[in-house]
Amino acid sequence: MPPTPEQVVIGILAVLFGCLAVTGSVYAGRQTGNWLYYICTMGSLAFVAGVIGQRVFPSPAAIARYGSAASTSAPGPWDAGVSLPLIGIKVTPVAIVGLLVAAVGLSLVLLFERIPGTVRAAAPTPASRLEDDDSV
Repeated sequence: MPPTPEQVVIGILAVLFGCLAVTGSVYAGRQTGNWLYYICTMGSLAFVAGVIGQRVFPSPAAIARYGSAASTSAPGPWDAGVSLPLIGIKVTPVAIVGLLVAAVGLSLVLLFERIPGTVRAAAPTPASRLEDDDSV
């Protein structure tokens, strides 16, 4: 069964969000030098790959090969087998693992990111005495 237009739009938006997350985390990792951003990058890349490589389960080729037994077989990592309850769509285990890795990477970045030091003003100079100002 082909995907519905709503599923195609959700897939496009998910890939766009994942690509923006990859771009943002690579840029932040290069700017700050914090390697924890690259954990977010790897998770976002896995999420995008999971959405792009998604197949229906069971595939038409598996149904042609195995018949009715194809529906009782175990789905692979690229087969849409994990159902998201609030959205009502099925995604691949690769996309779910990528989403979880990106979330863990983001939480590590937020926990261990160095807080920039505050800029301290220079110590005020002591006021000069009036006699010192008048001397030549």
